Amino acid sequence: MGSKGQSLVIFVLILPILLLLFALIWEIGNYSFTINKYEKEIKDTINYGLKNKETINEDDLINLLKENIEGKIYIKIDDKIKINVKEEYKALFNLNNNFDIDITYIGYIENEKLIIKRIEG
Repeated sequence: MGSKGQSLVIFVLILPILLLLFALIWEIGNYSFTINKYEKEIKDTINYGLKNKETINEDDLINLLKENIEGKIYIKIDDKIKINVKEEYKALFNLNNNFDIDITYIGYIENEKLIIKRIEG
């Protein structure tokens, strides 16, 4: 067998590994993009809610979030605004396994400054 044949065999053996690696990179990138999108939308909604706290209610904020993200949205407004979003992220390549997205942020005003932070757990 010539060197062309050996190169073809090596290429055929390495190709599935490369495709799996690209699929993994794509999946992680897509998942990270989704998480970042959700976090940005939640922060923007809390910011809007804190600036319009006298005229806004939970339903208004839920509708605002539902325009941009999916999932179950829980909002509690008292002296602080707490938003929790839960969704099952469907994997593109591994259809049997899904990832759970569970993001909680709280926002409040302290010393005339908006504070928005993520709560773990």
